[in-house]
Amino acid sequence: MKIQTVLQKPEENAQKLEFFKNWEELTYTTKVMPYENCYIAVVEVPDEDFQKLVGIFQSKEEAMGAFLSNAMEYGWEVIPENYVIYHAQFEDDKLFAGLLPKDSNPVVFDHLHLENMVKEMAKYPRIVVYSYDVVTYIKDIYPEVDSKLYVITREIAKVKGYAPDMEQLAQTCGVNLQNLEDKLRFIQELITKPIKLKDGDLLLPPVDKPTLIC
Repeated sequence: MKIQTVLQKPEENAQKLEFFKNWEELTYTTKVMPYENCYIAVVEVPDEDFQKLVGIFQSKEEAMGAFLSNAMEYGWEVIPENYVIYHAQFEDDKLFAGLLPKDSNPVVFDHLHLENMVKEMAKYPRIVVYSYDVVTYIKDIYPEVDSKLYVITREIAKVKGYAPDMEQLAQTCGVNLQNLEDKLRFIQELITKPIKLKDGDLLLPPVDKPTLIC
């Protein structure tokens, strides 16, 4: 298991690691790296170490879950090794929402099946959206979504001071967005290739960066 957190200065790492006093059976390695105006601390715990806790917990998976819950209380989060892209739009006054998992194909849900979509989304540690407005459609049934979000417009605005809407950006990039599947694939391009903006190209930070980056 790999977890990460944000530090204002490297010395904060010792305090962030204090919760390990509750997990003396586990071994771990830690690494602190500069990032933008702060630091990212990364801790790796061998998955097999959690087997030592079977007896205290019913299974290795239960031990890992308890450890992660404790780590989150100290501001840590799992480093997401996978993600899903989410977008939604209205068509004839009906809401349609779509998911595009990494290395897979788009799947579209109508407004009657949003709960099924949310169950699928919940399997992923990171959820990528173009702008936050689409999150409001599912916030009531999936309040935990905020802790997993990577919002492209926020990342653009941090650097450029502005963020175009998707249609404007697609026009700048020479991409024709005809349907929801096209928009999902366009979002995937934005997180994997440099973005062509009116005042120059921009490469977004990695999707697996901490959600609470400074």
